[in-house]
Amino acid sequence: MKQLLLIPGLMCTKKLWSKLNLTNYEAINIPQKDSIDEMIEVLHKEFNSYKEPINLVGFSLGGYISLKYMIKYPNRVNKALIISSGFDSLNENEINKRKKMLETLKRNNVKSLSFMAISQLLEDKTNEKNLDIINEMFTELGMEVYQQQLYATMKREPLFEELEEANTPTLFLSATNDALVNLEPIKKLCLKKENFQLKTLNTDSHMLPLEYEQFLYNEIQKFF
Repeated sequence: MKQLLLIPGLMCTKKLWSKLNLTNYEAINIPQKDSIDEMIEVLHKEFNSYKEPINLVGFSLGGYISLKYMIKYPNRVNKALIISSGFDSLNENEINKRKKMLETLKRNNVKSLSFMAISQLLEDKTNEKNLDIINEMFTELGMEVYQQQLYATMKREPLFEELEEANTPTLFLSATNDALVNLEPIKKLCLKKENFQLKTLNTDSHMLPLEYEQFLYNEIQKFF
């Protein structure tokens, strides 16, 4: 298998991939920039050290970033695997929710995520190891990074039309009932373009790298 470049999601670190038993990979941090477009340019400079087209694996926010990168620099990407991520813009309700959250964080000087906020991402809300990993990632990055990432990624363009022109082999992996992912545009894209595939798991888990690591590991091995 060729080397993989793994891009995590919001408030995730390389610990996100710790249960996958991958060997030939590099965990990439989300750049601390004020917009997704700026993040793309930082990543492009970093990826220029690879002479051959790269293999991207993106989770959640990292999936959206991977797709944006693939659209802008199609010749630099060999294949892309997108986990628990769609390509819509955030709707008005979600944007307002994030704005209120940012105001609350600043006003109350919040230092950590609540159990309720974390458990909404998981199918098994009693798995202490997974809860600990999410808490550790959040603590490692800190509240300042959380606020910065929420603000910087609030404005997202819908990517459907641009992806219609893309020819990079791309596999979407998602839960059927992930409240954070709209599967309908993905299904529509896969019907229109043969280079796009979608595989789903019958779960509501968003954190597939933590809860369905064996499934994910097998799909990575097959796809790349």
